[in-house]
Amino acid sequence: MKKIIIILLTSLLVASGMFFYNARNAPMQIIPYPYLLNVSSRDDISKAENANILLIGDRLAVSFARFMPELIQDLSSNIKTPLKFHVWAFEEDGLHRTLANLKRLSHWPKVIIYLGSSEEGFENKFEIKDYSKIMLNFKLFSNPKMATVIMTMPFTSKVLYTQPQHILLGDTKTKREEITFQKSDEELAFLKLSFKLFEIEMRELHTLAREHESSVIMLTSPINLEVQPKKTCSDMITSTTMAEEVKIQELMEQGDFKGAFNALVPIVNAIPGNANMQFMLGRAARESGQLAIAKDAFYKAVAFDCELWRAHPVFNEITKHLTQEFGQTLVDFDVLVNGQFGKDSLFLNDIYPQNVYFKLASNLLKEKLKKIFNL
Repeated sequence: MKKIIIILLTSLLVASGMFFYNARNAPMQIIPYPYLLNVSSRDDISKAENANILLIGDRLAVSFARFMPELIQDLSSNIKTPLKFHVWAFEEDGLHRTLANLKRLSHWPKVIIYLGSSEEGFENKFEIKDYSKIMLNFKLFSNPKMATVIMTMPFTSKVLYTQPQHILLGDTKTKREEITFQKSDEELAFLKLSFKLFEIEMRELHTLAREHESSVIMLTSPINLEVQPKKTCSDMITSTTMAEEVKIQELMEQGDFKGAFNALVPIVNAIPGNANMQFMLGRAARESGQLAIAKDAFYKAVAFDCELWRAHPVFNEITKHLTQEFGQTLVDFDVLVNGQFGKDSLFLNDIYPQNVYFKLASNLLKEKLKKIFNL
């Protein structure tokens, strides 16, 4: 009996020691991000702090910045002191990097304009094997009582959060290598976690803006619906769908889009998550003159793409939802562009819409800014 007690006590001491050792070495985080980002302060930080309007985001915002000088000039034409504008948008930047830059500001501009979410998949920000741990931590943080404890006593995060293998990120942006998933359900887990991470980051951006009394104007990202998905999730592919895809492709090559449409409808109804089938349905419907059905199918094709490489309907929905929740301003750039679906050539390439739509978006943005600045 004595030996058993000694063994139990020893095991308890070892377990306790390992627990406190791991807790001591764990990062102290309010929000349990699965990455640790350490970036240098930007040289132009004073320009960002002194601006009245700050444009942030990724490659889409970089392109949009071309139209901002004229907009600012128009807004400043009838005021004594011209508005100061600065661009803090960078290619290959996910929202995590945008947030890191904003957190270094000692003074926030009156207005923050965000146009991004088209490069959220550029960098690897988590280990898919830690999916359950990361989602559990997010659930814990979403509990108001637990969040209060962690915000009041940040050191408790070392113990309360289940520690994943954090991804270390620095100044250099490294393109994410294509992930080899061990199980088909890991593909869906990757997308779900990417969307949840974006939601958490976007919520933090709004929260920080509110704390600094900055107005936020959010633009959704325009999606080129007529670009084929890069990857269909493996659990949506069967020998039957592969065989049918070949037959339907032949029908399309023969110009029989009505026949292709009729063949696709029951397949898509049975397996709606097959991105490529949704895309083919969109093509067949468009060529058959059924534009509403085509547009819906194309959006679903983007939504079910198992590769995260461009703007995405889920990111846009998160953007719209949180903009409304925080009482901020929205410019639905995607609706502005794709509202013309079927009428014109809407995009220059896979990513960027025609310049005319950037100009239209800047005009809408100008009206929003007039209200904020009482012009």
